[in-house]
Amino acid sequence: MRFAEALELQLAAREALAAGEGAPRLFLVEHPPTLTLGRRASRSDVLWSDAELAEASMEVCDTPRGGEVTLHAPGQLVAYPVVYVGKGIRALITDLAEAARELLAEYGVVGPEFRMDHPGLWLGEAKLASLGLHISRGISVQGIAINLEVDPQLFRALVSCGLPGVEVTSAERVGTGPVPSPATAARRYAELFAARRGVDLRWSGS
Repeated sequence: MRFAEALELQLAAREALAAGEGAPRLFLVEHPPTLTLGRRASRSDVLWSDAELAEASMEVCDTPRGGEVTLHAPGQLVAYPVVYVGKGIRALITDLAEAARELLAEYGVVGPEFRMDHPGLWLGEAKLASLGLHISRGISVQGIAINLEVDPQLFRALVSCGLPGVEVTSAERVGTGPVPSPATAARRYAELFAARRGVDLRWSGS
């Protein structure tokens, strides 16, 4: 699903939840190649020219989340919670990251840790998952991007997280087990996230 379409779904779901007309949702998607620019992003952190972006069919999109430039691409699971958080923003961030850590552990990725200074999962100095939220009226949109099996060449298109030289990696490169498709990983991630939040799941969509 294109990033803009997924964001539109999230914003509509937030409006419905704020109006008392909808339920909390967790959108689980895979995007085509896309660079998203958070509120602190610098366009200079997009390293490829317009021609190089076009050759890779890579879009550049603004996003309301915090943070800087993030890559979305095939082989990456993205989870977007549209939930009421009130003042529990840190708890939601932690739950998103810890559910990702538990997921990756099942695929043989040992030792990743959540870091709040540059939100996401890190394995040493390599980043496995990026996290950024936007909160309005106490309700979240955006979320976490978990690299399962992403083409490493695509990470050359950006300065990830505003950190020149940072390595971004995927589970298939650092884990010992087979890496599932994003669709399979999505269902397991939802189970882990829901368990951490103490809520039940009701599936919709495909």
